Amino acid sequence: MLFGLFIPFILQETFYPFFRFGMFAEPVKRSIQTEQFFLVAYQNEGGFDFQIAELTGIQRSKLDYLLRNYYYRNEADQFLKQVSRLFPSHQMPDTLYILRKIQNDTSLVARFPRE
Repeated sequence: MLFGLFIPFILQETFYPFFRFGMFAEPVKRSIQTEQFFLVAYQNEGGFDFQIAELTGIQRSKLDYLLRNYYYRNEADQFLKQVSRLFPSHQMPDTLYILRKIQNDTSLVARFPRE
């Protein structure tokens, strides 16, 4: 019985899962994150739109993960190119932005198309 309790720990190849995303970790919650990322669309005639998840069909939790992942890999421009292909042709925004917010400070990470 003791062997059965420890077998999951023995079969793991690295110690990384124990730090945050291990088998006992709780899911990432947006409300406790100090650093947040937003994907924003801008239309010349309509202003800003924060509802990108609904327009592209990407779940909000997956979009949060992708924005953070591409930001830290320094590939935010490539991510915006890929996201721009998900929009229907009649709803394509003029410009897409990735914004990074830490507490009261908001900064621009990337924009598509670039000027």
